[in-house]
Amino acid sequence: MKQPMSKNKTIYLEPSWRMHSFYQELISHPPEGYLFLARQTTQENTYDKLAKLNLSYLLQRKIINRLMPLNLVKAYIERFRKKPDGIDLTYAVNHLVFRKEPWILDCEYAATIIGGDNGHLKHFRGTVEKALKSSYCRGIICWHNMAKETLISNLNCEGFENKIITIPPATPQKQFVKTFDDSKIKLLFVNSSNISGQFERKGGIEVMEAFAALSNKFNNLEMVVRSDLPNEVKNKYIGIKGLRIIDKIISWQQMEQEFETADIFVAPTHVTPYQAFLDAMSYELPIITIDAWANSEIVENGKTGIVCKKSKIIQYYTKTHLPLWDTHEFTKKIAIADPIVVSEILDKTILLIENSILRRKLGAQGRWEVEHGRFSIQHRNEKLKNLFDKATKE
Repeated sequence: MKQPMSKNKTIYLEPSWRMHSFYQELISHPPEGYLFLARQTTQENTYDKLAKLNLSYLLQRKIINRLMPLNLVKAYIERFRKKPDGIDLTYAVNHLVFRKEPWILDCEYAATIIGGDNGHLKHFRGTVEKALKSSYCRGIICWHNMAKETLISNLNCEGFENKIITIPPATPQKQFVKTFDDSKIKLLFVNSSNISGQFERKGGIEVMEAFAALSNKFNNLEMVVRSDLPNEVKNKYIGIKGLRIIDKIISWQQMEQEFETADIFVAPTHVTPYQAFLDAMSYELPIITIDAWANSEIVENGKTGIVCKKSKIIQYYTKTHLPLWDTHEFTKKIAIADPIVVSEILDKTILLIENSILRRKLGAQGRWEVEHGRFSIQHRNEKLKNLFDKATKE
C-alpha cells in the first residue's frame, strides 16, 4: 500500500477483527491536517463474511474469546506484519500494539483490549499495563466514562492514567426535514444492523410486553420491531394490533425510511448500542431507554430522551464495572421481562405519546447534539486533532 501524496499527517487505522462503521466514517471525515489509511486483511474479510451470516457474534463472544484472548492474538499477529510506509501514528482499535512506534488505543472497555473475556483480562493484566505504560503508547481513547472507569478499576494505571481521554463517537448529519402527523404515532425498536440474535440484550422482551399494553390503550399506535425474534416470542405477540415485525435483513434505504417516519425510539437495552442511539438522535427521535451500562451518558434524561430505572434483579457488571453480558446468569435473567421495568417503560412511553410538545423537544435536542453538540463530527474531530497533535509531536 502506497501512501497518497499529501501534506497531511497519516494515521494508520488498525481495527480489531472487524471494522465498526464508526471507523469507516472516521476515514471519510478525519480531523483537519490528518488522513487515515486502513487495509482489509484476509482475516478481516473472513470475519465480515461471517458477520453477514449472523455468525460473528456467536463465534467471537461465545466460543473463541473464551478459549483464547482474541484481541491479544491480533496484537501479536500485527507485530510481525509490515505496515504501510510514511505512517505518523497507529490508531489501534481494542488491541495493543507491540511494534516500537507511536500508537494510540481506542478502547470500548478494559476487557476488550484482550478480547472481551474478564478472566483473560485478569490473567494478562501485566501485559496490558506494560504496553500502556510504554512511551510508544501516546493516548487511550474511551467512548464514555463508564469505559474509562473499567480501566481505572481493573488496571494499575500508574504511569498511563493521564493518557486516558473520553471522546464520544460521532455520526454524520442526516439531510431530511422531520414531518409530524399526530393522527398516528409510530414507535421504533431496532436490533443490531445485521440482526445477530441480540433481541433480549436490546430489551426486546420488555418492548413487546409494554406494547401489548399500549395497543389496548391507543387506537392510533404503530410499533415497528426491526429484529429477529425467538419463535415463542413471535408467536405470542404476532397478532397484536399495530405491530409490524421486520425480521429479515433490509437495505439501509429501507431502514432509513423507518427512522424518518418514526416518532419515538424505544430502546430499554441492557447493553449500550451507541450506533443505534446516535442514529435515532440524528433522525430527531426522542429515546426511551434504561439506566444500564453507559446508556445515561448518551441519552440525557429530560434532554434528549427519558432514562428509566434498570432492573434490580439483573447484575449488569462486576464491582469493578466490567460487563457481565456474556455470562449464563445474565442471559437467563434478560430472557424474562422485569415487570417493574416494563411498567416504567409503559408510563414514559404514554407520557411521550400524549405530550407532543415534549416529544418534539427531546427529538430536536437529540438531533442538535449530533449536528452541533457532543456527538457531532466537529466536536469529535477537535478532540482527536488535539490528541493526534500531541501524539505525533517530535
